[in-house]
Amino acid sequence: LDQFDHGLIDIYESVRRIAPSMPVTEVLCDVRDMGRLAVWMRRLEPDVVLHSAALKHVHLGERHPIECLITNLVGVRNAMAAAAGAGAGHFVLVSSDKAASPVCVMGATKRLAELHLAGFRMERAGAMRLKAVRFGNVLGTQGSVLPRFAAQIAAGGPLEVTHPGMERYFMSAREAVGLILSVASTSDAEPAVGAYVMEMGDPISIVDIGREMIRRSGKEIEIAFTGLRPGERLKEHLYDDYEKLTQSSLPGVVRVTPHSADAYVTSADVAHLETIARTMDNSIVRQRVFAYLDE
Repeated sequence: LDQFDHGLIDIYESVRRIAPSMPVTEVLCDVRDMGRLAVWMRRLEPDVVLHSAALKHVHLGERHPIECLITNLVGVRNAMAAAAGAGAGHFVLVSSDKAASPVCVMGATKRLAELHLAGFRMERAGAMRLKAVRFGNVLGTQGSVLPRFAAQIAAGGPLEVTHPGMERYFMSAREAVGLILSVASTSDAEPAVGAYVMEMGDPISIVDIGREMIRRSGKEIEIAFTGLRPGERLKEHLYDDYEKLTQSSLPGVVRVTPHSADAYVTSADVAHLETIARTMDNSIVRQRVFAYLDE
């Protein structure tokens, strides 16, 4: 299910090539549209819902916090409610390491979405198991640094890096998929509290990645440092001071859980923020998002 028709067709055709006998239904739908989403969920009756829909570009979210909030938080509310209404057994939210100590709207809305899993579970205790995973940067995926650097090298440069000290946590697509499927199948207690995080080792320098790609290309490519964009920081975190770490039942995977039992976001909270997003301007929406996090 996707609202991006080109990407949806690519995924559908890829699955058909890999597993031609597998029944597949492509659904052109937007998680922001609660009515249509509920119709499709009831029609297909999925057992497992993996929710990765999000606006992910930090600097874009800073310019459009209203859209970021409606997709990243309201969209999660819609998907969870529709999945529960269709009798789904498992719901896994794909979150981001930017949800730890968030300084950007993208990270803040993802953190609120994580906390809404706990609030939703309290309000609608049922058979559907709710879990979240926090990702670092997934190598080679849409919008990630590798294809962007590759395109800049192919064009003859320059290779653009925001800051020489920029570092990020990375994981492969195989690791990302493995984490989602492993978390979906685990039976850890209190699955709706906090998020699962894979141990990704030390963060990697972005400029070092660029230099290595230039070396492998055999070309003479300049590196241009363009400066941090709004909402960006030099280093990401996997958890923050409001959370604690516990070992999960999965090897190499830890759980981050809030210290406070009152760290949750209710459906009423999401509805209130949605009303603000649909009636106020961007600056007020950004302010209210971070006010909810502070609370």
